[in-house]
Formats: sequence, structure tokens, C-alpha cells
Amino acid sequence: MRILYIAEARLPNQRANSIHVMRMCRSMALLGHQVRLLAFKHSTFRNKADVYKYYGVDPIFDIKLIKSPGTGRLSSFWLGLMSWFEVLRTRPDLVYSRSLIAAYLAPAKRGNLVFESHSFLLRLVYKWQKTFFRSILAKKSLNGVVVISDALKQLYVDSGIQPDVFFVAHDGADECSLKETAQLQGDYPVNVGYFGSIYNGRGIEKIIAMALARPKVGFHLFGAHESDMGHFDKIPHNFHFYGFITPSQVYKYRNSCDILLAPYQKEVFVSTKQTYSTSLYMSPLKIFEYMSSGKAIMVSDMPVLREIFDDQNAVLVPPEDEKAWIAGLDKLVDDEAFRESIGRNALKKFLEHYTWDIRAKRILSWIENRSNK
Repeated sequence: MRILYIAEARLPNQRANSIHVMRMCRSMALLGHQVRLLAFKHSTFRNKADVYKYYGVDPIFDIKLIKSPGTGRLSSFWLGLMSWFEVLRTRPDLVYSRSLIAAYLAPAKRGNLVFESHSFLLRLVYKWQKTFFRSILAKKSLNGVVVISDALKQLYVDSGIQPDVFFVAHDGADECSLKETAQLQGDYPVNVGYFGSIYNGRGIEKIIAMALARPKVGFHLFGAHESDMGHFDKIPHNFHFYGFITPSQVYKYRNSCDILLAPYQKEVFVSTKQTYSTSLYMSPLKIFEYMSSGKAIMVSDMPVLREIFDDQNAVLVPPEDEKAWIAGLDKLVDDEAFRESIGRNALKKFLEHYTWDIRAKRILSWIENRSNK
């Protein structure tokens, strides 16, 4: 099958959505499909070979990167227009769009369009998105809509949309070598890692509180520098910064940690400009990458994260309870057998359900089944 995958990602860059897009295209290609990715060039783009290398994927699918005329809605409409021409030119068997506007404009054949939604598009703050999404649902070319959590599907169903149009596919990660490691700063009996941004709602203040309370434990933050932490009053001496690690190398640093943290708060934002929280329906790529390492995970006890975790494969902690985070950390630090047990359980569940290859296979099987009805 010839698949045109459309995404409003700028390649290469540090954002999780670009990792998602590259991994999904790779996994679809591994299933024997001819995949072309249509996305934007990042300002750092040099050549396609470097893009594949940056993300650590083999060049088994094609990439067509276009220059963006700007940002925001202007770039979205430009990608939609370029997608329209690309569909007419290449006549793919499947148009798989992560772009709302591209899905709206795509002149796909009947049943050959799939839209993947990572946010609730019917919120009233963005009325144009609501209009476009409703129009996509009415298109004869639409095969279905992929969503990233049961909670997101339920939000749409509660808004009056028939449930059978949706397919839930949580995010994923790659199966990686567990033996390769990287050198961490300091010399600690136990090392705790946090990987990701420090946007509002990521719980960085909880990590700082844990580091202050347990000075003999090493805390390692990947994805930011100390200069980014200006709004925090005191940075503990056992709190170390590594900046951004390229996707092809980051697993080595996860392997070097003993405990991995995901202290999401009740409101979570994916950028400094975002005006709405994703905490009700998110499916953070980070938690699946954590699971792939086989390390003990401490994660916020939130309904959407309970779709993935239970008390057998993670330590679930009330998001805002600082004392509970410290107590959970103590339990993992003091009980190595427990730490290793929940790490093994998380890895087992990941390998059974959440690799990118499994995700791609499930989605394409669902598409094929709907096409045959």
C-alpha cells in the first residue's frame, strides 16, 4: 500500500511529535508499505540523510520536506495546500494525516483518509477547528479517526459523535538495547532521571523538592539547562542538567538511571504558548520510553495515566502531594527488589502492547478492516 503521511512537524527538531512521526513512518514501512512523509523543513535542516541519522531510523521511507512560509495557522494552511497537490500528483492508497487542515483539504478517494487527533478539537476556544473537524467527519473519503487515549475518545463520544469512527492507539516507543549506558554526573548510590521539557504542569517543582529532601540521591534532568530554571529559587547540588539529547542516543541515559519520574500536574501544557491543558486525555511519549528501559517509574496518579499503569508496574502518586512523592521515592530507593520488579513489569507490558511496530500494525489492521466492510 502507498501511504502519504502528513504532519505539521519541522524536521529535525527536539519536539516529541517529530519523534512520533518519524517512528510511525518507519514502522509502517517495516510492514511492507511504501511510505512518504510530507512535513516542514526545520531551520537546521541540511539534508535528508542527517534527518534519518538524527532520529536513529533507517531510510526505508521517503521524506519530502517543504519550507514553511511562517508559523501558526499560515503554515498549517500552506501544508494543507501542498498536501492537496501531493495527493493529486501521487494518488496514494492511504492519506494518513496528523494535520487537521490537510485532512480537511485532502482530495482522497472514498474511505482512503485517516486523521489522527492528539487533542480535543471541539473545545470552543478554537471554533474554526471545531468546524473543520466536523467537516472531516462528514467526508466520504474518511475511513476513521485515530485518538491517543480512551479519555480523548470519550470526550468526542460525549459530544455526540458515534464511537465506531474512533480507534484508540496510545503513543509508543522503540524497543532498545538495555545494556548500553552513558556516563552520569556525580557519584550516587541511586540515580533518578527526568526526561522532557520544563513547561508548566510537568512537576519540576516536585523533583526539586525530592532532591532537596534526599541529598544523597542523584537527580538528572534531560531536556533543559540550568539557565532555563530561572523561575525556581533554589537548585540543589545533587540536581544535574544535560540539555537536549538526540533521539538516537537518549535511551543510553535512561538505561543509566535507576528510577524515572513523570510528575505531571493537574494541568499540563505542551508549549509556553498553549492556552489549554491536555491532562485529561494526554498520552505522553515519555512514559512509553520509560517503560522500554525496564526501570522503575514514578508517575502521577491520574485517570488517563491509569489507562497504562497500575500498582504492579509503577509507583502512582497524587500529583500535587509533595510528601507522597518523597515517600514513594524512599520506597524505591530502599527496596531494590521492588524497584526491579515494577521495572520488569513495565517493560513486559511495553513489549506486549506499546512498541511503535505494534501501534502501526494495529492501526493499519483497523483501517483495512473498516475498508473491507
